[in-house]
Amino acid sequence: MVLGLLFFLLSCEDEILKQKNDEKNVLSRKMSSLSLPCSVPVLYNGMLAFEDEKQFTCYYNYLNTLIATPDDEMDEDDFLAEVEQYVGVSSLRADALAKFEQKNAVGWSSYQEIPEEHWITSTALRSILNTNREVKIGGYILRYINPDFIASVKDSQPELLKKVEALGDNPSLEDILNLDLTREFISVTSPKIYTREFGTIDFADAKGVRGTPVPLGRFSLSGTVYQNFTCSNPGTVKFEGFTLSHMAVPQRAKYRIEFNDGAGAYTEFTLGPNQYILPVIEHVYPGTTSMFYNPVVKVKSLGSFNSGPITWDMTRTFQVYVKGMNETCTMDARGGLQDLVINSSNVLRGKADYYTWKPFPFGLGGAISSLAGWTELHHIDKNGNWNRRKDKKTTLCVKFLGSLMHQNQGSTPYFCMDPIYPYLEYECRSNTNQKRMEKQMGQYNTNTRATAAMSYFTVQHEVGTSDGVKGYFKQTIYGCP
Repeated sequence: MVLGLLFFLLSCEDEILKQKNDEKNVLSRKMSSLSLPCSVPVLYNGMLAFEDEKQFTCYYNYLNTLIATPDDEMDEDDFLAEVEQYVGVSSLRADALAKFEQKNAVGWSSYQEIPEEHWITSTALRSILNTNREVKIGGYILRYINPDFIASVKDSQPELLKKVEALGDNPSLEDILNLDLTREFISVTSPKIYTREFGTIDFADAKGVRGTPVPLGRFSLSGTVYQNFTCSNPGTVKFEGFTLSHMAVPQRAKYRIEFNDGAGAYTEFTLGPNQYILPVIEHVYPGTTSMFYNPVVKVKSLGSFNSGPITWDMTRTFQVYVKGMNETCTMDARGGLQDLVINSSNVLRGKADYYTWKPFPFGLGGAISSLAGWTELHHIDKNGNWNRRKDKKTTLCVKFLGSLMHQNQGSTPYFCMDPIYPYLEYECRSNTNQKRMEKQMGQYNTNTRATAAMSYFTVQHEVGTSDGVKGYFKQTIYGCP
């Protein structure tokens, strides 16, 4: 009997362990059939920690798949709240939603005043970040500072991270980089323009595969050149974050930037005492048509390491693709919010977007190309205030009607070739105040550096309620001509 009881208890224990192992990657109890295909992130100083970018991307895609699953009882915030409780993170999503809902309960004087919940528009990304907008990837902690900058700090430098946090939400690039003049511990990239990167001289991912130490006696020049596109002045190019270093020691320097715009234009700038980072320099290229330009940056150290009065210590040629008005300033090219006034009490608002984003200054997968559309219904409540409507009687839909993409081979700017016709998608959801759908375009062949460039795509936003409020409108944005 004793042996039988012991065998029974051991069998029960084995069954419990087996059940736990089977369920360890099922993060949503309501969707037990959808398991995470990679390991669950752990908690590190109040933020989620991932072994590498591959695990992060797996988790990010899992969340997007989870919230795209139709459910009449739970909306996407319910799903994500359940996952966040499972992994133990106090998320930016929950914080932003609580603040929005508090204001939404009071209402706005007009529907135009109703904002998005956060400038980080991806619900999945907001669910990953903590309330301080931070996440740990490999040996680095990423802090999403504002729509312009993401700072990446080595996890061995907690005091440096505190200094980055102390800068607040609106620092300049110089403010961030001045915390680490040797560029050994901080790298900065942009969530808006994925080609912007201000890397350290010794920047590597968790496996140390990226970054080359500066050889003894050699200068290093870091900085970035990118187009700051506006349809009113499309040719504007910025030269930003330039620093000359020698053996990891920042140098006061003289800069000469030759713009190579066909007119022989150039500018020269000499850094003063205790200045090590070149202020932002702007140049306007002809913006009528799209064209490649090759500006040259020449630098001479003003310290004891310079090579003499005549020779430049460092000369580097950059390539920048300046998109003209012919490429991106057609009607609706910028996407953005559009409204359909259904009646005096209801407005259907929709937004379509195409973005190529690089979430980290390092990575295995590089940039991620995505199509996105989301729809909201705004209405006047019983107190006469505008709100974002949420109830089970409201069904919101986002439909991708048609699109044309092109493949880009390698890391050069997009050439509108190799057409791709993505399949159509149609998603509706009730019991929600916002319907969002995102299609990650990603890779299209075995060339892992190939990404998608958009020619155009059209989204249809729809709403229907049981009390007779119905409406829809289409929105098209354009990329390559």
